[in-house]
Amino acid sequence: MQLRLLGKTVLLFGALACVGPAQARAEPDLDRGAQLAARGDVVGALAVYRDVVQARPDLAEGHARLGGMQLMNQQYADAVHSFQRAVSLGDGSAAPFVGMGMAYLHMGQYGPARAAFDEAKNRGSAHTQDIDRLLSWLDARDPPALGTHP
Repeated sequence: MQLRLLGKTVLLFGALACVGPAQARAEPDLDRGAQLAARGDVVGALAVYRDVVQARPDLAEGHARLGGMQLMNQQYADAVHSFQRAVSLGDGSAAPFVGMGMAYLHMGQYGPARAAFDEAKNRGSAHTQDIDRLLSWLDARDPPALGTHP
């Protein structure tokens, strides 16, 4: 897999991660952030999503979308934290794990990236072929550790 293809996959997963699961009730600020993101205004969307999680710290989707924008803005450690928070608040979708995997991948932390991608597959990601390509790419650079006995 070429690095260029990996870059396109990053954008795909970044967009996936910021969308997150649909909420049962309307969240106008989430919609406003999504509109800004769709126009390419990552900084504006970041500001909106930061305001959302400050006002509604219990809103998993707010944290997931913030993580997606942090990922797009190359704030990888912050993105991991936001995705972890979304999961801890009950986001059971694959999206936060895809986002975490991408952030860990960019930080060169291949073990956690592999674990996050595996969890995304376990949670039924619609992008299993892309995840499998990323896992193959990771395996070529950092093969999974095999258990050894003394």
